[in-house]
Amino acid sequence: MSKAKLILEKHARGEYEIGIQTEDGAVVAHVTIWDGTSIDRRSESEREEAAMEKAGRLAHASSAAIA
Repeated sequence: MSKAKLILEKHARGEYEIGIQTEDGAVVAHVTIWDGTSIDRRSESEREEAAMEKAGRLAHASSAAIA
């Protein structure tokens, strides 16, 4: 099994790039933290936690779709 590299990059305005890269390729999610109702006043750590939760759900859904 090839080693996996975690991709986690923060961009402006609560946007994140989260993914996993191996020798075979990469799966990358572009996640924006915003509920659409008001300015996001959460702390940076709260935004990162929410982004990681969303990325986890995306990875689970991708895995289920491939299986």
